[in-house]
Amino acid sequence: MAKYRGKEVKLNKPFRLSTAESKRKKFGVYVKNKATGNINKVTFGARGMSIKKNIPARQKSFLARMGGVLKRLPNVMSRILDKLADQHEERIINVLYRLEEDVIREVTRATKGQLVSQRLAIQLQPRLRNIIESTFLNEADLIINEEYNKIAKVVLDTFGKMPIPNKFKNLTEVDLATINALKTQSFSGFEDVAERFLKIINDEVYQSTIAGRPFEDMVKNIRQHINGVYQRSNTREINELVDFINENKFEAVSKLHTQYASDRAGNNLRRYASQIAHDSVMQFHGQFTVSKAKEAGLQHYRYTGTLVRDSRPFCVNMLNKTLTEKEIRDIWNNRGWAGKSTGDPFIVRGGYRCRHTWIPTDPEWDI
Repeated sequence: MAKYRGKEVKLNKPFRLSTAESKRKKFGVYVKNKATGNINKVTFGARGMSIKKNIPARQKSFLARMGGVLKRLPNVMSRILDKLADQHEERIINVLYRLEEDVIREVTRATKGQLVSQRLAIQLQPRLRNIIESTFLNEADLIINEEYNKIAKVVLDTFGKMPIPNKFKNLTEVDLATINALKTQSFSGFEDVAERFLKIINDEVYQSTIAGRPFEDMVKNIRQHINGVYQRSNTREINELVDFINENKFEAVSKLHTQYASDRAGNNLRRYASQIAHDSVMQFHGQFTVSKAKEAGLQHYRYTGTLVRDSRPFCVNMLNKTLTEKEIRDIWNNRGWAGKSTGDPFIVRGGYRCRHTWIPTDPEWDI
């Protein structure tokens, strides 16, 4: 950082100029004069004229100033976003482990490890709600606030490296309102899934009283409703099965469905909450990024991310392509594929658990 005419500026970071800053030039960069030590503002790129990227000399000049930064930007951002999504999901999963133990501890304390009566099953319901709210929802709210602030910073850092006016690189009042609205929207997803599984757990306790199930069976079923077959155990054989499932998740769950004709292996709070955790991060990034792009007047987007074995056809076909918003929406509306989600293509992208995202760009940078 350095000072230019009384304000803090970043050196050697090209940016797009607004018409108020310059009616003749499109880009600017702050540099330090080695001879005098003074900070100078250098402007370049005639307004109204495109970058002559097909002329070798012009291309070389543009690349010297900005090419390296813009070329690395999508991949760097994608890696950071992947890491944040994984961290968000891991934090939610750790909360679910605590939730499982808290629920079992309360059920054990209330029943003293004996067969549950119908009266006690009903009395347990508000206690279990309090546990889910305090252990799961309160922690989810805290995690959302912390993680989403990190993602907002990633978005701002991304825009900070683009040759756009400085006013679009900072957090505005509109941005803060957008971020808070998206946090609330994401939290509602956790509230919905928590309410759904609270009912399932309450039903499990109540039905156990009617069926006269042993206490141990009820506890086992509650654990499966929360963390499914992913729970840890003191038994070596069970932990080996858990490790196998974690390494071969899709194949293993499919086999369990087939062998036991039950959805319990895949239908649990952990499965849905971890998916919400991952997708909410990617969707928050997508919504906030598009909001900032429209502020800056950017109309093109590049689809970025990494391909995996199960990448959907849409992601495979779109990867590294630069398109306008209209082109993206036209393709989205006229194509179908397995796993496609309903919603906005900039938010849901390839579908649930998609690790790709749209990065704003300009064809003039695409050299």
